Amino acid sequence: MPSSPHSSACFSLEAQQERLAAYVATQPGWVLARGYSDRMSGKRLDRPGLQQALHDARTARYDLLLVFKVDRLARSTGGLAKVLEELDGAGVAFRSASEPFDTTTAAGRMMVQMLGVFAEFEREMIVERTQMGLARKAASGEWTGGTPPFGYGYDRARRLLVPDKAQAPVVSRIFDLYVHRRMGSAAISNLLNDDGQTTGRRCRWTPHSVLDILRNPTYIGRLPFNGETYRAEHTALVDQAVFQGAQAVMAERGESWRARAANATDYVLTSLLRCQRCGHGFRWDLGTRQDGCVPLLHLLRPPAARYRPLRPGAAPPPTSWRMRS
Repeated sequence: MPSSPHSSACFSLEAQQERLAAYVATQPGWVLARGYSDRMSGKRLDRPGLQQALHDARTARYDLLLVFKVDRLARSTGGLAKVLEELDGAGVAFRSASEPFDTTTAAGRMMVQMLGVFAEFEREMIVERTQMGLARKAASGEWTGGTPPFGYGYDRARRLLVPDKAQAPVVSRIFDLYVHRRMGSAAISNLLNDDGQTTGRRCRWTPHSVLDILRNPTYIGRLPFNGETYRAEHTALVDQAVFQGAQAVMAERGESWRARAANATDYVLTSLLRCQRCGHGFRWDLGTRQDGCVPLLHLLRPPAARYRPLRPGAAPPPTSWRMRS
């Protein structure tokens, strides 16, 4: 049973299968009944191939499970012990084509457990080295991988984040609305959605996604990694003073929705003015007059009334409102 080639530097998945088939051919009386493989890391026990192998063991489809190496089966002592216990309960023997041991003896079972310890140690060392490598990249100002934050793209040649011409102005607008116009995250997300703006994943904006933008130090030319931030070479989209102002506003309003809702803003009727017909709350939106010169505030009807087409003979959208007591 071979596992993911990513966890083996020497043999691909196909090469492991060939080695196993060759090993079976050298054993007298052995017949290859079926094969199982997974293109996933051996640290996971919910692999489809492994689960199918265990199911077939319980139904007596084979007598012995052969793997290329023990760490192809499981990468932790607990996981390995669980698999071996299930195989033993089904009356199925276990062998490795690369490591000589016999699980029918006490010494062989001890050897398997020792190999499992070393497999787990090797996996943890790989994780530790990977984290150290990513920390070095972050400290040198390089992007550590993954999806670039909204407002940026990734230049592979320069290994650098570069501003996205379409998204970068949206980031600046979010900070301006939050810091200078004192709008809340919910109002900002509604405003962006009304303007047809979408997130980097082509989804609608939410208060949570707006707050993620406001908290991200990437926009001031720094890279966050493992609880620390490092100076980077990419272009900042937001001024340092504006970013600090956003952090101060968030601290003032608090992290909870209740604390933010209780914060005083310029929009004093928020959550107070309700529709007499449907009970939906008012919300404010910023607009301009047709001459484009005077900012003003106007009231919007509920989304259901604004976007739902009227049926023939239906009543017009509600125009009467009441203050919530």
